[in-house]
Amino acid sequence: MRNNRGIVQSTLVMTVSILTLLALAATIAVVIKKQIEQRNENRKNAQDAAEYGMMIALKKIEEDPRWQEGFSNVKYRDCHYDVKIEKTGDNVFKAQAMGNSHNVKKRIVCTYQLIEQDGVMKPKTVNWEYQ
Repeated sequence: MRNNRGIVQSTLVMTVSILTLLALAATIAVVIKKQIEQRNENRKNAQDAAEYGMMIALKKIEEDPRWQEGFSNVKYRDCHYDVKIEKTGDNVFKAQAMGNSHNVKKRIVCTYQLIEQDGVMKPKTVNWEYQ
């Protein structure tokens, strides 16, 4: 009788231990999945912010081709973006937009050239890349 009680107790301890480990593994899997989903959402949001910043900058450049001020720490939805403009050659410029969502950053670089059309300087996109 005592031997059976020991076997029952050992089996019970083993079963509870296994169930605890399974519950812990499931909890860890759920937490990791949620972190991955949040990271992916932050990447998308940072990309959206960078694209929006670039579109605003390109619109400004179309209005005033000599505009080079850029933007710094502009709020877009739950993110921020920065845009920098730098001259890289004769009438060739590089606009860099950086979107930031919860420390996840995405960058877009647009190279454009100012060309004269009908006596007016107009920007012409040379290259567009996501980084």
